Amino acid sequence: MVGPNLALLSLSSAALVAAQSFQSTPVLGWNSYNKDSCSPTQDGITKTINALADRGFVAAGYNFFQIDCGWASRDGQRNSSTGALKIDTNAFPNGLKPLSDLARSKGMKWTMYSDAGVRMCDPQSPSPVLGSLGHEAQDAEFFKSLNTEYVKYDNCYADGPAASQNAPKDARTDFPSRFGVMWKELQRVGIPGMLICQWGTPYSSSSGLQGPKDWTKGISTSFRLSDDITTGWASMYRIYNQAVHIAASGQVGPGHIADADLLEVGNKGMTFDEQATHFAAWAMLKSALMISTDVSALSADTVKVLQNKDLLSINQDSAVKPITLKQRWSLDRDLWSGDLANGDVAVLVVDLSNKGRTLSVQLSTLGIASATIKDLWSGTTTTGSSFSKQVNAHGSIALRLSNIKRTTTTTSYKYISASTGSLASGASISSCSGCTSTNKVGNLGGSSNGALTLSNIRTSQATQIVRFDYVNCDVGYAFSGDNRNNERNATISVNGGAAKIVSFPLTGYNWDKDVTKGYAVELSGFSTTGTNSIVIKGANGAYAPDFDRVGVVA
Repeated sequence: MVGPNLALLSLSSAALVAAQSFQSTPVLGWNSYNKDSCSPTQDGITKTINALADRGFVAAGYNFFQIDCGWASRDGQRNSSTGALKIDTNAFPNGLKPLSDLARSKGMKWTMYSDAGVRMCDPQSPSPVLGSLGHEAQDAEFFKSLNTEYVKYDNCYADGPAASQNAPKDARTDFPSRFGVMWKELQRVGIPGMLICQWGTPYSSSSGLQGPKDWTKGISTSFRLSDDITTGWASMYRIYNQAVHIAASGQVGPGHIADADLLEVGNKGMTFDEQATHFAAWAMLKSALMISTDVSALSADTVKVLQNKDLLSINQDSAVKPITLKQRWSLDRDLWSGDLANGDVAVLVVDLSNKGRTLSVQLSTLGIASATIKDLWSGTTTTGSSFSKQVNAHGSIALRLSNIKRTTTTTSYKYISASTGSLASGASISSCSGCTSTNKVGNLGGSSNGALTLSNIRTSQATQIVRFDYVNCDVGYAFSGDNRNNERNATISVNGGAAKIVSFPLTGYNWDKDVTKGYAVELSGFSTTGTNSIVIKGANGAYAPDFDRVGVVA
């Protein structure tokens, strides 16, 4: 197997220059898939290119134009003279070069789509459209002839052309070598950008399962962090939960972008407020922002969301630091924040209650005493230590903080290893190399309703932020049929009080290593004079995450 570093070392000096010339921030542009599926046409693409320019999107920075699946011939044949993929002349009778020229004349960059399999992804099963596996050099040359600057490289039919081999979600050992071949060829011909689109499926490495953030650096400029987005809030929320651990990993940065998939803004399935929240989250997570809708039909209000200068500025901030989840009040709201290159802070508060109401944020929860606060939806600016706003269901507060004064207070915690607690009804202890305690407790909930009880806990606060170190590698996919949304819920009760349902987002792929530490949960009912107990179970018959340790205020 050729690993990513070896693949890079084998590049020529000219190719390395090409790799280094691609922008270090997320791409902004338009992709055909959510609008056209795998059936784009010459007329439709022409109209879209013109509409992007005419409606101000190119001027706003959306300058990458991409036809997704559906451009290539469906006859199962390659170009007889070059060996490269052929264009579907039924859909594109004049070929793709005139469209590339048109896009470039409007100030856009031309990008292409292909697949690291023997067939491309396609609604027809099995797909009749050839992929690039084994023909990377020829296809890279063809892409270059179209003045391509960026390639989205998919993952269908990696093992063969049968319908059963379409979209594997199992862990694989060939990701770096298979995707690395196309990366090397693109760099050779001078195409600087590539998105590895393998849907967030795990790589089986010699050290265990890894997610795409771990193995794609050096053989791409961006990676898909999740399976495909589909219509509706639930799909957005699934990807949003999967982004939590990636954003917190510290591995996303300039030239290594976590792509949360195409924007659904402008499409059916979400309310206007849900679409605005979706856009703000993708922008602040430093995802690519690829519009994928009929831009000619967008309302003025939707255009205003997509062309929000403040959110686009945060997305393109040179530090490329995604916001991270600071606290989740389960079934109520999320609080995210992240540092920007000039010292400002981006803040996002998301309503999870699905009810219109007033949302508030106390800056002290972010370690900030006061700041100049800009509301990125209204454009208004205030100064203070808190911010409140009326939002609609699944709406959001999006802020940029400047002139920041930090707090100096800190909170001391004492931690209890989960493995020292009392286990019941099938709960069990297993080793965990990534855990501070070296062990973790699992099988909480499920059909046996496994339970963990931590006792004799002393603390100084009746209501407090309790910190949990936990593992949840229960990855959900778009078409898995089991409605997994990349979170596991637990019920937690203090001193026999009412159990509280708590959401624990995905932590990664490796149940032995991928531990989220210090996850903040607000709990009440503690005694400040006597001892306390905490009971953790699953919720609604499902399994809770595995737990390493629990921290309470000293």
